[in-house]
Amino acid sequence: MEQQTEILDTQDNVIEETPKKTNAWKVVLIVFCCILVFACSVLGVLQLGVEHSRNTWQQWNPTYEKEDISTLLTKNVLTKAEYNTIYRQTGLTRIAVDDMRGSSYGRRKILEIQEFFFKKHEVVEKEFAMFTYMNEMPNEYAHLATLQDGDIIVTSTTYVSWWRYGHAGLVVNGANEQMVESLSPGTISKETSTWNFTYLANFIVLRPKASSEVKAQVVAYAKEKLVGIPYNMVTGILTKKNPETLKGTQCAHLVWYAYKKFGIDLDSNGGAIVKPQDMFLSDQVEVVQVFGFDLDRLWT
Repeated sequence: MEQQTEILDTQDNVIEETPKKTNAWKVVLIVFCCILVFACSVLGVLQLGVEHSRNTWQQWNPTYEKEDISTLLTKNVLTKAEYNTIYRQTGLTRIAVDDMRGSSYGRRKILEIQEFFFKKHEVVEKEFAMFTYMNEMPNEYAHLATLQDGDIIVTSTTYVSWWRYGHAGLVVNGANEQMVESLSPGTISKETSTWNFTYLANFIVLRPKASSEVKAQVVAYAKEKLVGIPYNMVTGILTKKNPETLKGTQCAHLVWYAYKKFGIDLDSNGGAIVKPQDMFLSDQVEVVQVFGFDLDRLWT
């Protein structure tokens, strides 16, 4: 009799434990499904951002007629209206025009810039990281104005999902068109060529309002101290924006940091993250050249 009672008790325990195990697996399955749905939703939103960014951007091209500006380039003195005419024909501001029109080579280069400025270009999209793309012109390179050491080049062609962040680089040798850049996740900053910008579908050349002596210091510091720094997209959020020693950076932050070391703050809004557009909007820079942006709106 006692043995029968023990058997019945054991059976009751098995019956009681089975639903508990079943319920536990149901909980695990429900949690897994919730995580899966959440992950798919996030990926879906990111992909929707890609489609939005892809469909709301296009390279700007002039809709007005190309004019003969060769005579203007030979004049000793240009009026404000004439400078404006050249700007709308080439994307070159007064700064660039005065740098270049003093020689036959410079005048010829301005006319080459005008030709490229009015040409219709094929633009393709290239993915270089997850949900991250850039708009480029395959097998074509824009002509640059005369660069100076310390100039900055920015572009809006790079975007991550909904966020059209852009890209920036610091010119460290204007004569040879060399620059220092922080390129992308998983890389370190390095000296590169301005070709990294001239095949992109738009760019703006900026010139900080600093003395040549300060710019020389900025360039020397960037070449010595800011090459070999790991890329860090969240510099300024998860790390200090302006540390004594830089251990991580991103494209615009690197340029900002180099100038900040010498007392020039190019971040127009003072936010945690420095963006290329923040430097474009700074009152500490002047525009030298524009390509692929609407001349009436620029990057606003």
